[in-house]
Amino acid sequence: MACRQGIRKSIEQSKLNSQKAREYSPWKALWADLVNKVYKTEQGMNGLTPSERVYYVVGVLEGEVYNGGFSQFFTNSSGSLYQEAVEGLYILKATQSLELLQRAKTLYFGNAVPPKERRARYEAMRHYSDDDPNYHVLDKLDSDYYKNPDKLSDKLCQYAESNGLITPFYK
Repeated sequence: MACRQGIRKSIEQSKLNSQKAREYSPWKALWADLVNKVYKTEQGMNGLTPSERVYYVVGVLEGEVYNGGFSQFFTNSSGSLYQEAVEGLYILKATQSLELLQRAKTLYFGNAVPPKERRARYEAMRHYSDDDPNYHVLDKLDSDYYKNPDKLSDKLCQYAESNGLITPFYK
């Protein structure tokens, strides 16, 4: 019965996906190294080189926005990295992503710089209900970001390669 319902095929595909996820990837190794430096060393973010910092901060931005929109980026601890994300997107020449981030910041914080401290940032943020036109504008900003107008992942990969970040992780 399992074969007729496609369950066997699904189980086999899950096994293959799981195996692939465990395979070595220099990109996963780079990311794990950066996360370890940030969270498991005394220096934290200060222990990153400038190029590692750009890669890490823009990677955090990308992950947060793809996972829960600009709202998630600003409400999580990642929001403390706003200014660095702006600088990183500028360095990567990701002009459309930068514009979307800045427009979202303006809707949430006006002309103010988002506070670094999470609680202060959350309290300073404007919160919109579903019937507020700005709620729909923010939703559109998220959607526009999801369209990946700058091919940000490609830019990050090129940046990592041209700055030698990925080289130590090739086997």
